[in-house]
Amino acid sequence: MLIIVSIFIFVGVLETITPYLTRKTSVFGVSIPEPYVQHQQLRIFKKHYSMLVGSIAAAFLLGQILLLLTSIQEEQFVLLSFILLYVVLLISAGLYMYYHIKTKKLKKQENWEAHVKTVYVMDLSIRDRDEVLSPTFFALPIIITLALITFTYMNYNSIPDVFATHWNAAGEVDGWTEKTWLSVIVMPLILLGTQISFFIISIGMKSAKIQLSAQAKTASANRELTQRKYGSWYLAAINYSMTILLVVLHYTTVI
Repeated sequence: MLIIVSIFIFVGVLETITPYLTRKTSVFGVSIPEPYVQHQQLRIFKKHYSMLVGSIAAAFLLGQILLLLTSIQEEQFVLLSFILLYVVLLISAGLYMYYHIKTKKLKKQENWEAHVKTVYVMDLSIRDRDEVLSPTFFALPIIITLALITFTYMNYNSIPDVFATHWNAAGEVDGWTEKTWLSVIVMPLILLGTQISFFIISIGMKSAKIQLSAQAKTASANRELTQRKYGSWYLAAINYSMTILLVVLHYTTVI
């Protein structure tokens, strides 16, 4: 259960700080001319989005913690946590689109593009230097988890009717779960949902355009390539670490 809560916290924090993770000239998916990237209204939009998503995620997290203090069954807790997680994702997506529309409207009302000279810089060779990991690299953990789920069901009859799912600080079992068709794959399902999210993010990272600055083409190109490279590596490190951890934990506790 603590693993589920940890995943919820990770996703909640990631969704909350989303507006601050993108390049400064892109606010809620809207391209902003450089002289206006620090516009007061844009900063307010980012702040309001983060406060709303963060508050909702924190409220849901508090609800999960309170549920942990009750005698709720693990299957029910996992199902409810999944629902709350996807509700947070849906709300954050809706708010992102809402502020995308507001940002686009603000840009049009103040006619920002008419007040600046827009220069488009192209470098057709820069993609050859792009070291963002391929989405195929993120598909491998998904295949591993699907194989684990299949292997679990193939060995369903050999799994004990009750198996350990929690241990205290002394390493003694203090939590048990009854075997059902859902309980034996709870951990792989959580892992699969996270892996699919990472896979979708990797597609977005790979296809995202590389923005260059006309004033500092070389410096901006190096900065963009470095951010893309290490961003994808960081995402892959989290993905594979979680996969190894949960696969080993599932195999040793259930199978």
